[in-house]
Amino acid sequence: MSSRSPRSGKKIFRSTFTYFIPAPPLRKNGYREIEFDKIMRGIFESGFELESLQSQSSPNGVFLIGVLKTHQKKIYDSDKSQDLHERFRLSHTHSSPDIILDEEENV
Repeated sequence: MSSRSPRSGKKIFRSTFTYFIPAPPLRKNGYREIEFDKIMRGIFESGFELESLQSQSSPNGVFLIGVLKTHQKKIYDSDKSQDLHERFRLSHTHSSPDIILDEEENV
């Protein structure tokens, strides 16, 4: 998806980004979602800007839906081939041992 910016005449390339954060166990204090921070830092370092970010809660956690934009087609095209887990060395499960994901329960 792309469009021209009416102000500058530059073409804007947009991409969506979704991320699911499982619901943590009940606790008294908040916590920092370190993996999401790593992903966002990587997105910004790669040349994308965050145009919008929305959240949608579910009983099992929260979905984060972002719209990213860039003026550079090279950056936009590189996003199509990225494997975020590999690029940012993310775990395939939540970092907290207190959280049991559905797929882990069946093991």
